[in-house]
Amino acid sequence: MQQAIMDRVFIEPDKKEQGAIIMAEDEKPTTKTGIVKSVGERVKSVKVGDHVIFYDWQTLPAMDGLVAATEKYLLGVIVDD
Repeated sequence: MQQAIMDRVFIEPDKKEQGAIIMAEDEKPTTKTGIVKSVGERVKSVKVGDHVIFYDWQTLPAMDGLVAATEKYLLGVIVDD
């Protein structure tokens, strides 16, 4: 298991959205969704298990298919109505 530190969040991207993305210079950044698997001690806005939206271009690959993001690059939490 990986434990995020400071203001970092480890996210498991949703399966339907995984894959390489190649952006041309004039293309806009894309967003992805995923499940939070680990949060650092400074993270205040999300918790493990939250379904979040994040900028794909602001993440780094981590182990086991997870990506690491800084909390400030999370766009929101998906909630069921």
